[in-house]
Amino acid sequence: MIKNYLGRRWLNNPAIQAYVKQNAAVAHSTVFQGNLYEYTVMRELSEKLRMTKLRKTGGAHDGGVDIKGSWPVDDIYWKISSLMPNLEMASNIKRTNSQNGFVLKPLKYRIIDHTFEPLKVLVQCKAFTKSKLSPREFRELVGTFTSLVSHSQRNKTVCIMCSPHMLTKDTLNLINNITLPLIYLRVEMLKEKTDGHFDLINSGKLINY
Repeated sequence: MIKNYLGRRWLNNPAIQAYVKQNAAVAHSTVFQGNLYEYTVMRELSEKLRMTKLRKTGGAHDGGVDIKGSWPVDDIYWKISSLMPNLEMASNIKRTNSQNGFVLKPLKYRIIDHTFEPLKVLVQCKAFTKSKLSPREFRELVGTFTSLVSHSQRNKTVCIMCSPHMLTKDTLNLINNITLPLIYLRVEMLKEKTDGHFDLINSGKLINY
């Protein structure tokens, strides 16, 4: 597993290095920092959460989505099962559960029944250097999700918001009451070293979610 992790990191770092080299002349612009952050987020989604088929879609007509991809969470489930064969994972989880008025079926049972298909992911990145995300950004993300994802696909699609900062209390309260599949990931921005190069190893990490 460690070998796979290192392989993914070195696979994604060249893409970041190429972007930095090609855009060195505008390295301190907000557009550069925003794109660099998106590449950093893609690296962390691939390495830490094993997402696949990630592609940058950000631009003037991105519809509010910066990254799209696929998330085979069954891969994570079976990997943990193989590492801890004596652990019966989530054996006490009900086959159906209710959340905010919606009846949900835990993914565990679709994975075990071999009826699970990788989730589609829609990612929005906010490379805010100082300010925390407000409820407004999440309301906009919910609007993006509902406009892009049909009702039949909403139990197969997850929207993800990424930024370098913790959330405000009001934002947390809003997230807890959203009836759509939404995940917040706190991902660092890459830090610049004293020699002018970005620290690709010790910065730009997924901190928490």
